[in-house]
Amino acid sequence: MRVFDIGAKDGQAEASDRILTIPNLLSLARIAVLPVVYLDLVNGRLLRALVLLLIFASTDWFDGYLARRLDQITKLGTLLDPISDRILFVVVGIGFVVSGLLPLWALIVLLVRDVGVIVVGGALLLRGARPPSVTRIGKVATFGLMLAFPLFLLAAIVGDGASDPQPLLQALAWVTYLLNTALYYVSAGQYGVEVLRGDATKGPNG
Repeated sequence: MRVFDIGAKDGQAEASDRILTIPNLLSLARIAVLPVVYLDLVNGRLLRALVLLLIFASTDWFDGYLARRLDQITKLGTLLDPISDRILFVVVGIGFVVSGLLPLWALIVLLVRDVGVIVVGGALLLRGARPPSVTRIGKVATFGLMLAFPLFLLAAIVGDGASDPQPLLQALAWVTYLLNTALYYVSAGQYGVEVLRGDATKGPNG
């Protein structure tokens, strides 16, 4: 998926310790706007919530492009980017459940996967190991889920609200959501395999 590497340069430098970079500011701005999205969802301002979510999804790709293009890949940025995605799924997911746009079980399925990955990643950090890098499938799944949320919103806007969404758009939203949720779990499995391989390479005394 070359689209996720656009802007990359040959021999690009490793992540730096810089904090104030354009990509990092974009990631922080995405996190800052999520409470507004939540309030829009629970108060029925679905059109503005849709616009903000679309901006969120586009900047999620754009900050990665800028980081590669401007040689502003940072250690903070490599943490902020996935953290902002996880916070999106929690905050917006809860907003969707409260507003009736998504059933509770659909959100729980996402959160169970994320909790598992966070626990494993935290254990690796405590052991002094580096958590596995984000995989292509993980990037595709995350972007696909970010697309599914606006589709649910669009179905409600075109239809008669969350209680009576437009059927075709609603079906498309569910297909997108479920397909990318499956890929989301596949990527978690890839992380697990990478961790196990790392432990096997170290050996019993590693």
